[in-house]
Amino acid sequence: MKTRYINRILLLSGLILQLSCIKDNSNFDYKKGNPVNIQLSFEAGFKAVIDEPVTVSPKRIFETPGKTIADYDHEWYLDGKLISKDADLVFTGTKSGYFFLQYYMIDKETGISFNSGYPYGINVISPYETGWSILYEKDGESEIAHVRKTSTGYRDQLGMFRDKNNGESLGSKPMRIKDYFVNGGRGLAVIQQGGQGSVELDGLNYEKKLVVKEAFSGGTPGGLKPVNAGFYETSDLLQNEDGKLYARLFQANPIAFTVPWLNIPLEIKGGMKIKQLWDVWASNIFFTVAYDELHNRLLFISLKLATNLQGGGTLKIDTFPPPPSYFPSLPGYINPSFPLTGYQYIWGGAFRDENILGTNCVFLVRDEATGEVYVQPFGFMTILGIQNIQTPAMRQTFTGKQYLNPSSVFVAVKMRSFMFFSGDSDNKGLYYYDVSVGGPTKLYHKLSSSITALRQSEDGQELAVGTEDGTVIFYDISNEAMLSGGPVELHRLSGMGRIADIAFRGGTPI
Repeated sequence: MKTRYINRILLLSGLILQLSCIKDNSNFDYKKGNPVNIQLSFEAGFKAVIDEPVTVSPKRIFETPGKTIADYDHEWYLDGKLISKDADLVFTGTKSGYFFLQYYMIDKETGISFNSGYPYGINVISPYETGWSILYEKDGESEIAHVRKTSTGYRDQLGMFRDKNNGESLGSKPMRIKDYFVNGGRGLAVIQQGGQGSVELDGLNYEKKLVVKEAFSGGTPGGLKPVNAGFYETSDLLQNEDGKLYARLFQANPIAFTVPWLNIPLEIKGGMKIKQLWDVWASNIFFTVAYDELHNRLLFISLKLATNLQGGGTLKIDTFPPPPSYFPSLPGYINPSFPLTGYQYIWGGAFRDENILGTNCVFLVRDEATGEVYVQPFGFMTILGIQNIQTPAMRQTFTGKQYLNPSSVFVAVKMRSFMFFSGDSDNKGLYYYDVSVGGPTKLYHKLSSSITALRQSEDGQELAVGTEDGTVIFYDISNEAMLSGGPVELHRLSGMGRIADIAFRGGTPI
């Protein structure tokens, strides 16, 4: 046994000695090609903006005299994928994120390639998570426009959905557009009843992520025709044409666009038929408000965080609690805790709901006996799941009732306590009313086409007005502008078709 091991060792040693004695006659042809030193540099600190081309022109230092850029082929790779064979790269980002860019020059004479060293990081940011999204209908089809401010003014982009979804039609019969948070970015919901129906998009690039009718747990409910939706931190709500309300409840840190809608409508004792879902910043105050047409009453919807460790959401629908005994009702007070008997409900909204301790709610009603229109404010708060009416405020006689019509649209300028609305028989009048003090209703501007949509900016300094003829006008409604005595127009975009709705991007979801 030992002899066998010794023989193997001697044989291996002989092979090593034999290989070590081979003479190197330097017959190898080491090719180094025609080296070039490549230096990359980017404008704006290695950043790019989606849909805005960035030209990358490398600095090249040729080590072989007489060599030029024409003596090389070129390849650009983004995260390992070949994207260009041009000498200079014109890069247009399509998705936001952080990517690695690598550049190669291939020597045509030898085929040897030279690169720019370590991959360069390029940060692609989306211009669409801020600004305004405009839902419009042109030639019988729904579409989306995007408007944003730049250092040189406003930038308008039309036909965003078709452009970002390989020419696909968005749908038809558009109604509402809503901006909201998702994990890792923003979502954008289009509520419509024609074509593929309502859809949810990636708010950073307008790519379709899901079709609502296909995203129900247990199958699509019968008679699904959404008219509005609300998107909140703990739950989402989908309002159907027949007054049914569907929910989507979240656990902690859900993957974006994966949580299904529940196909069983929400119910409360005695039933309900939701006619209006208020635009409330519920992510601040954890509740929203709905008008129940079946019982002619207001309902609050609690969206507070669960107390369990998973951090999931809970949802509770109830009538408003009565005011506490130490806040007696004022003469004429229209109590939202009870059915609005004798009154026709017109509209409701919330002001100052950036305050996590509560909000100022306001609703408009018409006295069925006298025809008088009233504004009824009341304070409401919800803390740790306990809700109460803070201040049963004085009822106001609405001084703008003569301007109202069945097509009037409203918006609460939340930070300013102004209610803007459309009016007159042709719905071309733009009016405003101060709900904090009452007083006269004032004409802001008379437009050339009927008003179809109103939306405020997050800070309450701008107002976007959409019209029947496909125009959106952005007004300055700051104190200084409104005291100037006339409308101050900031920007105008036309030629879109009927404006269905407008969403302010990057703000607090409603």
